[in-house]
Amino acid sequence: MHSLDDLILSVSRMAEEDRQGPERLDLLFYAPCPVKLAVKERIDAIAAASEAAGEPLAIAIPMGCTSVDPFDPLHRETDPDRLPGIIASIGFGDFFRSGFVSRFVDAGLFEAALPAAVTPLHRDAGILDPRGCYTVYGLTPYIFLVDTQALGDAPLPARWEDLMDPRFRGQINMCGDGDDMADAVLLSLLKEFGWEGVERFAANTRGLLHSSRMALSGGPAKAGAISILPYFFAETTRQPAHMRVVWPEDGTAASPLYFLAKKSARPRLDPLITFFTEGFGRVDSARWFLPLGGPLPPGLPENAKVKWIGWDYIRDNDITALRDELNVRFREMVRGAACGS
Repeated sequence: MHSLDDLILSVSRMAEEDRQGPERLDLLFYAPCPVKLAVKERIDAIAAASEAAGEPLAIAIPMGCTSVDPFDPLHRETDPDRLPGIIASIGFGDFFRSGFVSRFVDAGLFEAALPAAVTPLHRDAGILDPRGCYTVYGLTPYIFLVDTQALGDAPLPARWEDLMDPRFRGQINMCGDGDDMADAVLLSLLKEFGWEGVERFAANTRGLLHSSRMALSGGPAKAGAISILPYFFAETTRQPAHMRVVWPEDGTAASPLYFLAKKSARPRLDPLITFFTEGFGRVDSARWFLPLGGPLPPGLPENAKVKWIGWDYIRDNDITALRDELNVRFREMVRGAACGS
């Protein structure tokens, strides 16, 4: 395993090396922060077993949630041989960018892998990539955490469209930190309700906070009655009786946890692939991220649905560029609404 300093030094050296001989990287893994250490332990165990068998693996798991990442430019690479055997990431980021997709995904470099059984929740939502390139091995589901005391006599929001009602003006805290945003939420709203819907939602948004702050009861984080945040934070923190978790009736907005595995990486990297398809769900804290093969978290609503933006929408749009535009415009809308109030 490499430390972050080692990785930065490695990338610096790569610029000086001959293009034909870069250090091979078997796995580049961006993990959700709440489960990063737990899944890293499992990956480390796989790497140790492989090394003991005489097949050492080169693995990079950038640590920290906002740390400098030496692999940020990777999506601009033009040589498939310089890509890791497996790229695992989160959200609609760089590895959905149109340039990367046209050079590598559309060219057939990657092949999806599935668990022995896929949950009905994922199948019904259309999570499986019909072209068999991306493997979405889990999801970050976004729900409503509602302070019923702050809401008063107003009915609880039940669907995403409810959050556009003027009665919730200034009552919504949105998941966001630094340059990050709950991209699945905004993309879902844009797809279903257009820019007018996004603007109506922004008009009701009080501000942006990190999910861990919104999950805390009391204090400035609870200004406003409704928080939009990942299910993990809402369900794994102790909430007083007046706080209510609402899984939207029309489905949780879902952000992908996915990997791209080179066809040429099989079967050598199959133990890593099996971790994503089968082992991820065996990590207790990972169950809140809806593993593709299960098990799903306890207490999930009986009729729980997932609102997935769909592979056609992803491929018909430059989804990462659209995400970036949403990020900028939504923040401007929220600032404008605050100034006008």
